[in-house]
Amino acid sequence: MAMILPRFNGNQIIVKQVPYDAKYFENYVEYFRGNSLELALRPATNWRFLVPLTASYLPFSALTSINLINALFLALGLFIYYHALQLLNIPNIKKWQSIWLFLFSFPMFYYASIAYVDTALFLFIAISIYATFKQQAWLFVLAILLGLCVKESIAISIPFYLFYHFKNNKKNAIFVTLVTFILYLFGLYFIRKYAPISLETTRNNFWTFDLKSASINFNRFNSWFSIIFSFGLVGLLFFKELINKTFRQIIEKPLYLACLASIGSAIFLYFLSYFSTIADGRIIWLSYFYLLMVVNSSWTIDDSK
Repeated sequence: MAMILPRFNGNQIIVKQVPYDAKYFENYVEYFRGNSLELALRPATNWRFLVPLTASYLPFSALTSINLINALFLALGLFIYYHALQLLNIPNIKKWQSIWLFLFSFPMFYYASIAYVDTALFLFIAISIYATFKQQAWLFVLAILLGLCVKESIAISIPFYLFYHFKNNKKNAIFVTLVTFILYLFGLYFIRKYAPISLETTRNNFWTFDLKSASINFNRFNSWFSIIFSFGLVGLLFFKELINKTFRQIIEKPLYLACLASIGSAIFLYFLSYFSTIADGRIIWLSYFYLLMVVNSSWTIDDSK
């Protein structure tokens, strides 16, 4: 809570910047409550309905309700992630260090409580990781599809199952990943086609890419600032761990490959955002669970003695 309170509800006490999309998510909550709307329902906010829908049942303002749901989903996500780390036989002290590294990070302060829905997505990322380790394909698929209802960025979790199980169970890994990806695409299509939208708003099913957005992001200080600070200490520990490994050590360890696939997917989506919208570090933040597992990967039970 210490990290999210300074910007809770997007207040301007420390950071003098109004979260641009927050008002559209608030508007979505009011839609689900059946209230009159001050703004149009528009893409891409209307694609991301699960948090506003859940928040609409709380007896607080739309802004506060979104942030409370975000905090609840994040807390549940960290709980599940902790138990996922237990399946890797990581010492208890190291598991808690991972949780603290996550909590006391720049993205937690900057993004967690400003009424953007990325915070809630950690619950479904954590479930997908846990399901992968337990080889529960149905739970993995469910986590991806529910995560899609929060935000389409859950796609970074899809390659994790493939690369984690590819070495020992190639056919199953390919089958589960293929089914998951197909269902993800179908879900993406139906959400974008049928999500509530205002009559005066054009229904766009895809982002539009242009060089103007790339130019704006390239010359925008926050685009560089956010990516550097979003990687932060966790990113430094990740790169330190990675450069100490040979290529052979990396490709022989399924956990490395799986984490790198999801981290690479997040970085790829970040650069895509350069050509389609205002880029920031939230997608890098969503890769934290994978970054931390790479950091954890060299820890053994003996380290806690």
